[in-house]
Amino acid sequence: MPETGLLLIGPFSRASCLSVKTLRAYHEAGVLVPAVVDPRTGYRSYSTGQLTDAAVIRRLRALDVPLESIGQILEARDPETTRKVLREHGTVLEERLATTQRAVDELYAALEAPESHTPVHVRHEPARSMLTVSETVRDAEPFLRRAAVALGEAIRTSGAVAIGGFGALFPTEIENDETEDIVAFVPVAAAPRLDEASIAAGVRVGELPATDVAVAIHHGSFESMVDTYRNLGTWVATNAEPIDMAVREYYVEEFKTEICWPVR
Repeated sequence: MPETGLLLIGPFSRASCLSVKTLRAYHEAGVLVPAVVDPRTGYRSYSTGQLTDAAVIRRLRALDVPLESIGQILEARDPETTRKVLREHGTVLEERLATTQRAVDELYAALEAPESHTPVHVRHEPARSMLTVSETVRDAEPFLRRAAVALGEAIRTSGAVAIGGFGALFPTEIENDETEDIVAFVPVAAAPRLDEASIAAGVRVGELPATDVAVAIHHGSFESMVDTYRNLGTWVATNAEPIDMAVREYYVEEFKTEICWPVR
């Protein structure tokens, strides 16, 4: 039984309309720390005055204000601090809205002008040896930059002869939205002997299997590549049969990528 004027986390969750899971997360973030935590049981209890703080947090999170900024507001308990944080967040929201509007405009433009899409062609890719670096990543770009450096150094120290540009292999199935298994590679004339430094950097020797690929050229950033993938996927579904083999991206130059989808 909590002290008078205190509510255990369960009743407090109902009174604040915040789930127990959310209250625990706010405790860990330091923005809504329980008034009392029983040292024996670990039970959290909150004061009735904290219901006001909970209401403030709930309202601000509905506006997508970050927890760190909410913590500043609650710690200062000063109207000027609150206005300052909300002004800054308002600027962020306006920029986000502008970005969203640009994305919508670009999508409408793409739907209204399908003839502007890069045409797809088919070519045969022979089997080749390759040097690889693989990793499960959240963000592809930083990994690809690191991998390009490691592969370039491995080619230099091993004496391998590159017979193609830097690229990456992506699984045909995206299993989740958090991480992705990526294999960066450079095709080489023959499998070289790697030194210890290259092996320590994650460089391995592999084989790039022969296949026919449907090729689309993407001009632009990684962020806009989804449009080219959509167009290429539509072409493959209509004109060929995809096979269970990793999709290949070749980074021809900055803002120019060959997307190669293995097909039968």
